[in-house]
Amino acid sequence: MPGSPGMPRHAEHSDSESWIRHRQYSLTRRRSPGQRRIYGIAAGLTVLVLTAVGVFLYAGMRPAHNSRPTSSSPCPTAGMDTLLGVNATSPSQLSTDTAEFGHLPILRVYYTGMPDPDLWTTGVQGINHSAAVVSFRSPPSTVLSGADDAALARFFDSAPTSYPIYYSYYHEPELLVEAGTFTVAQYKAAWAHIAAIANAAHNPYLKSTLILMSWDLNPSSGINWKDYLPAGTVISVLGWDAYPAGTVHDADPQPTPPADFMGAAEAASRQVGLPFGFAEFALGTRANRPQWLAEVASYLRSTGALFGTLFDSTGFPWMELTDSPSIRAWRAALADCPDSA
Repeated sequence: MPGSPGMPRHAEHSDSESWIRHRQYSLTRRRSPGQRRIYGIAAGLTVLVLTAVGVFLYAGMRPAHNSRPTSSSPCPTAGMDTLLGVNATSPSQLSTDTAEFGHLPILRVYYTGMPDPDLWTTGVQGINHSAAVVSFRSPPSTVLSGADDAALARFFDSAPTSYPIYYSYYHEPELLVEAGTFTVAQYKAAWAHIAAIANAAHNPYLKSTLILMSWDLNPSSGINWKDYLPAGTVISVLGWDAYPAGTVHDADPQPTPPADFMGAAEAASRQVGLPFGFAEFALGTRANRPQWLAEVASYLRSTGALFGTLFDSTGFPWMELTDSPSIRAWRAALADCPDSA
């Protein structure tokens, strides 16, 4: 493998059957204790009502998750402020995922070029009527030339106004910068250009989301993740791709506790005062995976993550949920209730 030992290698493709993602992550287990969101409640009695005020670190920054379909959920959707889902770029993949997991509160959608505005109508979001984490690509030089302006405007202007849309430009850009495809400065300038077009749509549900590798937070990576964060308010949410020890290499995958492989990303997000979510995670073994999935869902909710989308692809059979106990566990997690199957 070229490059530094343990450094991820990633060739971007869609998660559909015809486009398969491939990357390699460090086998080193990363142990950074996660911080827990502190809830402060100030209550005051009046003659009419009892007012309870929850004080969150990200107060006022979290989007409203309204209009969530619940008909397919076997129990109430309490605690669904953290949206959980899987990757589904094509309608056929969405159909398979829905059959296995029920209605998906959020989808992870990949584009290798400009995003398709049909996503909102005949695409997976239009079919599913849910939040989405959407990534797309175009060379920074093309973006900055204005050649993509019309396509971006169509995409943002037609986006729904009832579900959060976490849009991301070149998720995991680190390796492309290392390869000399573009510079960090070009990447951040293109991000600012894209965010300005999105802001012109005046849709508060459009959330600019920088998605990076949690590997960046390992000192062995040699990467300063903050180098990729544009100045000012260009980015409103941080997304992270995080995998437990051994999973991406398929080399003795371990059901690593979520705080151990997600905690550093949570802490980094809090350090810069940005809400966060996890755009990819998976476990490459069936052993203890149902329990692990439940633990990850609990961790995401307890930390106030905005979203968590499981990477579940036929291109990575050791990660794919093909066993009934794991499928039932993630279905139960999405429904936010115990697995009664």
